[in-house]
Amino acid sequence: MKFYYSHGRTAFKYGLINLGIKKNDQILMPEYLCDVLIDPLEDLGIKPNFYKINKDFTTDWKNLNKKAKGKIKALLFINYFGYEENKKKFKDFCKKRKIFLIEDNCHSLKFNDDKKNEFSDFTFYSTKKIIKNSFTGGILKIKKKSIKKPNVIKLNKYKINVYEAINHFLENNFFIIKQFLKYFFLKRPNYEKIDDIKNKKLTNDFLMDDYSKKILLKRSFQNIKTIRLKNLNVWKKICLRNKSIVQIKRQLNKNTIPWLYPVYVDDNKLRKKIFLFGWKNGYSIISWPSLPKELINSRNKRLWSKLVCFDTDKAPQDYKTINFS
Repeated sequence: MKFYYSHGRTAFKYGLINLGIKKNDQILMPEYLCDVLIDPLEDLGIKPNFYKINKDFTTDWKNLNKKAKGKIKALLFINYFGYEENKKKFKDFCKKRKIFLIEDNCHSLKFNDDKKNEFSDFTFYSTKKIIKNSFTGGILKIKKKSIKKPNVIKLNKYKINVYEAINHFLENNFFIIKQFLKYFFLKRPNYEKIDDIKNKKLTNDFLMDDYSKKILLKRSFQNIKTIRLKNLNVWKKICLRNKSIVQIKRQLNKNTIPWLYPVYVDDNKLRKKIFLFGWKNGYSIISWPSLPKELINSRNKRLWSKLVCFDTDKAPQDYKTINFS
């Protein structure tokens, strides 16, 4: 079963509702995550219980086993940057404890899901990250066996405002003009400060707007995958030229369309230089994520202060002449 919402976090919220997870229930979550994932829990009164991850964005299973005590109702794992976790291991873990398994796939899209290997009780996506010419985009995919009857709550469809319409038009028709205006009239986001960039909390829940849903259902995922993997490889070739840029040695699933290409940059001056290059030239190069205040600890700071993420929607054509050093 699939449901289409305005945002990935909204899809997450209604997935929790459909599983019957309610106020004061606990859910296990990785401690390195975006602040927007906490918002649905606060709305529903659900308590997060955080477990550690490793430097390569795999799960710290020793820590997870310690945390899996008490009245836990579900476990959420994140396929960071499209690098898939060991789903069977998670499923066995949850089956043993009789809890639900939730998959966060907001960093990527899979255009050819294999139903035979459907381990999670529900998976949610943030399609707007991948399909840039849509206004909204969140998908909730629930396994039929996980719920007795869908809890369908009537919501309004998202209404596109004038600012969004203008921004969308410029982005898709006059990108160079938009970039010129952005560079000269707006201040560059401070990607070097861990708590400087925060996501706006949603005040209402909406379904996906008709235009975005139409774009989503008609787009060729194979074509998007080809473009984004090509761009990812361009960024990778540029980064491999510099010894201060460290690759994350994990492999993407063959059907995965990646949102970002992540690396670690050991040199703070170089990291700032890369962010500035992106801002000047119209490439989305960011730090990630906007951590919740309660999760800004020494472990997360070490990851965050070195992480640089290149959006795979665009990459330089003349990349052979580019060197960040």
